[in-house]
Amino acid sequence: MNRRAVFPLLLLTVALLAGVQAQRTDRDAWNLELLVSQTPAAAATPVFSVRRIPEFLQAPMAKRQLSETLVKPVAALPDGTCLAVGEHGSDLFSMNANRPLAPASTQKLLTAIAALRVLGPDSTLTTEVMVTETPTDGVLAGDLWLVGGGDPLLMTEAYADRFDDQFAYSNLSDLVASVVATGIEEIQGSVIGDDSRYDQIRYLGTWPDRFKPGWSIQSGPLSALSVDDGFANWDPVNPAASLSVPADDPALLAARLFDDLLESEGVRILGRAGSGTAPGELSTTTLASLSSPPIHLLVEQMLVASDNTTAELLVKELSRSSSERGTTVSGLSVVLEALSSAGHPVDGVVPHDGSGLDPDNRLTCGLLVSVLDDREYGSVLVAGLPIAGDRGTMRKRFVGTAGEGRVRAKTGTLRGVSSLAGVVDTSGGRRLAFALVSNGDLPYEIRALHEDVVLALLSYPAGPGADLLSPRPVQFPVVAETSGG
Repeated sequence: MNRRAVFPLLLLTVALLAGVQAQRTDRDAWNLELLVSQTPAAAATPVFSVRRIPEFLQAPMAKRQLSETLVKPVAALPDGTCLAVGEHGSDLFSMNANRPLAPASTQKLLTAIAALRVLGPDSTLTTEVMVTETPTDGVLAGDLWLVGGGDPLLMTEAYADRFDDQFAYSNLSDLVASVVATGIEEIQGSVIGDDSRYDQIRYLGTWPDRFKPGWSIQSGPLSALSVDDGFANWDPVNPAASLSVPADDPALLAARLFDDLLESEGVRILGRAGSGTAPGELSTTTLASLSSPPIHLLVEQMLVASDNTTAELLVKELSRSSSERGTTVSGLSVVLEALSSAGHPVDGVVPHDGSGLDPDNRLTCGLLVSVLDDREYGSVLVAGLPIAGDRGTMRKRFVGTAGEGRVRAKTGTLRGVSSLAGVVDTSGGRRLAFALVSNGDLPYEIRALHEDVVLALLSYPAGPGADLLSPRPVQFPVVAETSGG
C-alpha cells in the first residue's frame, strides 16, 4: 500500500474507535448516580465525547430538515433561478448555484467588498482647494482650484435633506467655511473645477439607452468632482434620479455652486466659474480640504439607497493611481482580482459595471453567498445592508411577516431580472447567508416567491436543539483536602 495513504487511514481508524469509546463512556456517565455534597456542578460528559460539539451533531438533521422545508417554495420559482444558502462558509442548500445569471443591483455587493478590501474601510476621499499663489492681506491674485477626489457624497445640504434615510455626507458648505477661515476676502481670478482624477466617460456605453440622459436616467454623470450627484436640477422632495437633470460639465457645476456659496459668505470673486485641470503639485498649494465619510459608510449608503452613482465612482477609484486616471474598465479588473485573491469563486463571473445597470453582467449565487461570508469584511458588508421593514430598498419588503427586522439584504430589479441577497437571522439564533437570482420571463409575483424562500430559512436549525446535545452537568462527591507538601 502507498505509504502516504497509511497515515490518513490510521488516523481515521483511531478517530472512529475514539468516537465509539466516547459514546460508551457518555452512556455510562449518564447512568451514574453520584453522591451530592456542597460541591459545584461539574461536567460529567467526558472530554472526548462527541456531545461536546453539539452544532456538529445537529447539522446533518438540520440540513435535511432545511431541504425539506424549501421543497415547496423552491418548486414555485421560475426556470432560470439560482439559489444558494450557507453558514460560515458551509453550504446548506444550493440550486444552480454556479450558473452565471444577470444580477441587477446585487452586483453592488461585488463593488462593496472590493472597495472594502482594496481601499480599506476607514480610508477617505479628499476634495481639495488649491492655489498657485499665496493670498496676501485677504486677496488671492490668481484662480482658486476646486479639485475633485472622487467623493460621491459631496453635496449641498438641501440636496441631502431630501432622502428618506439619513446618511453621512460631505457638506460643501464645510469646505467653504474652511476657505473663509483662511482670511480670503477677494479672489481676483476664478473658481475652477477640476475632475481630472477620473476619465471623462459620464455614462457607460453598454448601458441601455433608457438609463441615459433624455430617458429614465438612473445615475448622475460620472465625475471625480461631483456635487449633488452632478445634477444641475432636481426635485426638492422626491430624490429619484429619473426626475433630475444632469449637468453637461459636472466640474463646472461644482465650481459654480462653490462660487455661489463663497459669495454668500462675503467673498468677492471677480472671474467667472469654469472647469479645467489644475497645475501640477509643484506649482500648487492646498488651501483647504474636505474628507469624505470613510469607505465603509460610502458602501453602506450605496447599498441602502442602491445608489448607482456611488457604485460607479467607487469602481473608478479602485483603479486610480498617481500615474493613471481611474476608469471603469481598469476598476472592474481590480474588482475581479480582489474577489479572486480573497478566495471567492469567480468562474463564469463577467462584470460590465459596478452598479448592476448593465444587463450583460453575470455572476453566480455561490459567489454572492461567498462574498457575504468574506472572512475579513463580511461583517462590515452585512452591517451596511438595508433591513427588512426598516430602511432603504428593504423598507417595504417582508412587512408584517416573521422576516421583518430579521432579514438584511440587497435587492435587484431589471427587465427580466429579480434578485435578493443577504442574511437572515433565524429563530434558532443562527445567521444564514443567502442569494436568490431569477432571470427570464418572470411572473408578476416574483418578489413574493423570493420572500417565501427566505421566510422558509427562519426555522433553521429545525433539528434537535443544541441545548439537548450539549454536555450534561452533574455533581461529584466531596473529596477531603489533605495537607502536605
